Amino acid sequence: MARRIDPDLRSRILAAATEAFATRGFAETTMEQIGVGAGVTKGGVYFHFRTKEQLFFALVDEARGRLREDLEGVARSQAHGAGTLQGLIAAWLGFHFDDPARARLLRVLAAELRGRFTSTLREDLRSEQRALRARVREALVRGNRDGTLFAEDPVLVAFLMVGALHGMVDQWLNAPEDVAPFCDAEALAEELLTRWRTAPRPPRRDETATAEGPPDGSAEEFRPPWDH
Repeated sequence: MARRIDPDLRSRILAAATEAFATRGFAETTMEQIGVGAGVTKGGVYFHFRTKEQLFFALVDEARGRLREDLEGVARSQAHGAGTLQGLIAAWLGFHFDDPARARLLRVLAAELRGRFTSTLREDLRSEQRALRARVREALVRGNRDGTLFAEDPVLVAFLMVGALHGMVDQWLNAPEDVAPFCDAEALAEELLTRWRTAPRPPRRDETATAEGPPDGSAEEFRPPWDH
């Protein structure tokens, strides 16, 4: 009797591999460890993926594809430049904040595997950053045209914003316990747009009152305005 194929096995392998690569990195992860996580033998993993590299890049492609879909959906749904830009920022940050393992997977690609397997990559880190800057720049230009934003140099502003986004995610990945109160994707998107909005934004909860925090720079003081 032929062995019945498990229809959920591939998805279990992908989930186990994401966790393994995110936790151990690429070099320290083995196909056997991934198999244990997926509840299958090492041979079962090799049945779906010929090499560890093929499995890793399948995960990268899947993550990038989901992020592109999220960003494209925002661009289609917004009526003006400010809404588009705020939605793009919130979606990009939310993608990383909501799934730490997937965010660390992309970090492994950027750090540990930078310069390796370049022929395997369909889009490298450079092209992904360029694509994000282009989306931000296009939203800024759209906002300039429809009057919801004003950016004298959209190219420079896009560079600054994308740098800030990557910096936020890096801080969160390095020490989430230090910056977790700040990691509200929607609130951060609103704050990033404040400088370039032409229309007033809704007041924050804390703007009708003044509060003096402790002068010693303690954790009580290190909180975002929307968390007070």
